[in-house]
Amino acid sequence: MPNPGKYKSVGLNLEAYGKLVFIADQEDRAIGRQLSRMIDQEYNRVSAATGQQMTRTETVRTPVGSGLGGYAVIED
Repeated sequence: MPNPGKYKSVGLNLEAYGKLVFIADQEDRAIGRQLSRMIDQEYNRVSAATGQQMTRTETVRTPVGSGLGGYAVIED
């Protein structure tokens, strides 16, 4: 079972997910690794443009009202 302190789930619409799968396939990466790489690149760009960086508390903060939204995953 994944460690919730290390991994978080995000929702993507099907079009964005399809694009992510295509890019990951072209670059021979798992989709999670591809998404992390793309986020790191954009973070570096935004951080350089604004001169700001994420604080330690922002790395672990869970948005208020976040959750499963009425959905559950049941695994054996």
